Amino acid sequence: MKLPATSRRIVVDTNVARSASTSQHPISDACRQALETLQDEQHRIVLSATQLREWQKHQSGFSKNWLVQMFSRKLCIPLNPEPDSGLADSVYSLDCTDKARAEMLKDIHLLENALATDDMVLSQETNVLNLFTFYASALRIPRQVAWVHPVTHVPACIEWLQDGAEISKATCVPAGA
Repeated sequence: MKLPATSRRIVVDTNVARSASTSQHPISDACRQALETLQDEQHRIVLSATQLREWQKHQSGFSKNWLVQMFSRKLCIPLNPEPDSGLADSVYSLDCTDKARAEMLKDIHLLENALATDDMVLSQETNVLNLFTFYASALRIPRQVAWVHPVTHVPACIEWLQDGAEISKATCVPAGA
């Protein structure tokens, strides 16, 4: 299968997989629409072994079926070995609160996986986005990473995915190098 030129490798946070369902709840609906659009546009999902375990532990019935379809269509990119850009070490050396450090360390794999592929994350996390943005220079993030929230602006997220998921058209964690 030849992928379209606009196909991107996107890291999808477990919180999107957990929230996506056939329920008519606005959050479930928005996450489901984002995953369906990701698949329809033949974007690929990036999964490290750690992230795959998280998905399997927390996924909804909808996202479980969706992930099986993504694997069968060869739209899953396994990251093996898991990327280690040294960002976690940088987080430990930050002058920040223990709470901020713990929050960044919990989701540092999203940033590292994105930096190892096409620099894109689909996540409902806003606090950690703000932390990564605030500490971008201290962390020496090598280039900007798109961080798209599938619920806050549903039409914008869907349009972004349909239009080729360009980094320049998304909220980004800035480069800090």
